[in-house]
Amino acid sequence: MEWTCTHLRYLLAIYTLSQKTSNVGAAAVARALQVSCPSVTRMLAILAEKDLVTKERYGKINLTETGADLSRQLQA
Repeated sequence: MEWTCTHLRYLLAIYTLSQKTSNVGAAAVARALQVSCPSVTRMLAILAEKDLVTKERYGKINLTETGADLSRQLQA
């Protein structure tokens, strides 16, 4: 599957935030990456299509097994 630097940047930010708290939201990702909340929402939709994250409406963001595995590989 094709990953861009932006996909990976968002994925790593979500992974890093999820190591600190289990309640990762779009606003926290936006702050971490210094982007707008609508940008995060658009990217979350793309990452969800690629089966890397799940997001509850107005809720927390979770990495899927695939997303977590990829994040761990990138982190190493």
